[in-house]
Amino acid sequence: MIGWNFPSNGGGQICGVADSGIQTFTGKEILSLAREVCQNSLDAAINENSAVTVEFYLHEIFANDIPARADFQKILSKCGVYWRGNEKAISFLDAAITSLKLPKNSVLRISDFNTTGLAKPFDAHAHDGWNTLTKIDGGATKGGDAAGSFGIGKNAPFTNSFWRMVFYRTLNLNGERAAQGMARLMSFELDAQNISAGVGYFGETNGNLPVATLPQLEKISRRTSTGTDIFIYGFNGGDDWQTEIVRELLKNFLVAIHRDKLRLKVQSRAVTKDTLQEILLGDAEKLFDAANYHKILTGDAEIKTFEKNFHGMGTLKLRVLLNPKVKLNRKVLIVRKSGMKIFEQKNISGTISFTGILDLEGDALNAFFREMETPAHDKWEPTRHENRTLAKNYLTELKRWVKEQIQSLGKENSSDEVNVEGLSRMLDFDDGAIGGDLKAVETLDTPAPPENFPQEILPTVDESKSSLTVNDTQRKVGDVTDEKNDPPAIRTPNGPRPRSRRDKHTGKVNPDGNNTILTDAARKIPCEKIRVIKIGAKNYRLILKVKSNISDGRIEIFAVGEDGSREKLSVTHAFAANLIDGVRAVDADIAFANLRPLSEAKINFELQDDKNYTLEVAVHENQR
Repeated sequence: MIGWNFPSNGGGQICGVADSGIQTFTGKEILSLAREVCQNSLDAAINENSAVTVEFYLHEIFANDIPARADFQKILSKCGVYWRGNEKAISFLDAAITSLKLPKNSVLRISDFNTTGLAKPFDAHAHDGWNTLTKIDGGATKGGDAAGSFGIGKNAPFTNSFWRMVFYRTLNLNGERAAQGMARLMSFELDAQNISAGVGYFGETNGNLPVATLPQLEKISRRTSTGTDIFIYGFNGGDDWQTEIVRELLKNFLVAIHRDKLRLKVQSRAVTKDTLQEILLGDAEKLFDAANYHKILTGDAEIKTFEKNFHGMGTLKLRVLLNPKVKLNRKVLIVRKSGMKIFEQKNISGTISFTGILDLEGDALNAFFREMETPAHDKWEPTRHENRTLAKNYLTELKRWVKEQIQSLGKENSSDEVNVEGLSRMLDFDDGAIGGDLKAVETLDTPAPPENFPQEILPTVDESKSSLTVNDTQRKVGDVTDEKNDPPAIRTPNGPRPRSRRDKHTGKVNPDGNNTILTDAARKIPCEKIRVIKIGAKNYRLILKVKSNISDGRIEIFAVGEDGSREKLSVTHAFAANLIDGVRAVDADIAFANLRPLSEAKINFELQDDKNYTLEVAVHENQR
């Protein structure tokens, strides 16, 4: 018999509406769908030297073409009875039943071609192929560079359905055809003695096996070559789904598309190697990062290439584009052999204008780092690896090597690297300003302190040494932007904690063995204290104390590069926290009046960009 069947849980676990596999992708439904589906299709390529094609197409169907619609509606109603009083469950069920009653509904079909299809669809005991997609939970079998293993990612399509209803169809290399539906709902009462499991199947009810064909799917489209289809019934992607999918595909599979390993069709729009340039230019703001990386792939400019044999497992290949005259994204795209993005390495430099791509070449190298990937395949976490210590060391080594190569290019090009906005105003005070730079401060990337945060614990400047103690940016262990998995320096009432000798810093080394110090020999405004604290994404607090009154002045903020170069930063907003008047943002600077001596003045300000900088503060007094 063919129909819907929700098996009994056998007196076991009762499943609620908040399925963990589905909740993983809540809030990023379309984005997760595009990434998860395409990575599995790439892994199923018949020949890795031939392009895999993935097609996304939205179909409109009549209500009567929904498989066993009336039976499914009764199941939703039974769920409502069982979960009455549960607001979240009732809200989902009401919306599902309402949309199910509409005369027409949407089905998103995702089809791949030049792929193997799913093996062993009618073998109920197989541990691979069809069952990994429909039956096996937590039994992913793929390894090495294979990202798609039908693990948690197979839940992504269900988040894109009002009914959590998805149908699968395949034609495999052995000529076998199979089709089956699934619904990831919640437990409900089957009869007086039995409660259902949360997952139900549409197909052969005896054993919940697939059938060879389903007329409802054949009516939507027919398959004549090997591959797999996913039909998302009750598609909830909204009006802008095509644009969102194209953007996500380009962000995650740019390299695979450029190498012609992946060709895509979203409704009638082709996304291929030949159309990349046009699409990137047409959506320049949202695809800024992808457009940066595309410059490297097309070789439109001079590219610097670095290679490193990584412990005999394979080769790290880093390609970098530097252009001080053009704003680049200052990130490195890290991709596996298939050409799929893993993540972007950031916080490499706040002043060097660059973009880069890091390829992991070699099966053993890809397999080693694959073990660190999160279920979403967007991060490396050493704690997931079988050898955690080795994984942590290798990850640190990889990211440090990337950073060092880019910073070395910055030093080679330091003479023309950065266009320092307003530098002439600092060196030639024809505009009536006098004064000089104060000490440079590196900000603390910490959460915003509460208003009653005890500021007195911050160490003050030791005037006898004409220096200012600063801290490295706080880093999180396991985070993709972590440059070294050491804990951050900690401020205490007695000053900062000494650092590990392995740490690298910008500037000079404090002879007392504490932290990096940056000094300025041309201080024309005596200052007893100056401190910058990061209190939000773009928000900072400046604390300063001067020895003499300044009735009218301005403050400039600069980013200091690893090679000592400086870049003017734009202040977008500023206001006084206390003990200073007339604070406001004027022409990208902070204007102020009546800065009184011997008291700590506090200014809150916002920068245009949310990046981690080493900051330099320049205070000037305007002439009367």
